[in-house]
Amino acid sequence: MRTAILLAATLLLLAGCKIDAGTTTITNVSIDGKAQNVMRSYVNGGAGDFECIKSISGRCHYLLFVRECDTHAGDADACRPRTVEAFTLEAGTSRHLTHLPPRLKQCVSHDREPSAPDCLAARG
Repeated sequence: MRTAILLAATLLLLAGCKIDAGTTTITNVSIDGKAQNVMRSYVNGGAGDFECIKSISGRCHYLLFVRECDTHAGDADACRPRTVEAFTLEAGTSRHLTHLPPRLKQCVSHDREPSAPDCLAARG
């Protein structure tokens, strides 16, 4: 009986059962120890789920971008951000996106639309 179970488990593993690991990002801004802004995203392959859980302003602003680099330039300034998607979610809502490019980066803010590439406008 143990042999049959071991053989069945091995066959299932060989059949290609695979769980892809994605990237989950949780942004939690606290004021006086209380969570005021909570945003979550999960990106796996070319798809992503973006959620505005809680926001003091009632909205979460997302900016999704990639860095495109000129391989002939040879310096860091040759890389510039290209916006993939910019959107705003109301608190308590979410959005699912497909066809996202590899090496996707994101900025998120509760009070204003963030800017790439450094997301300095997202802090606050």
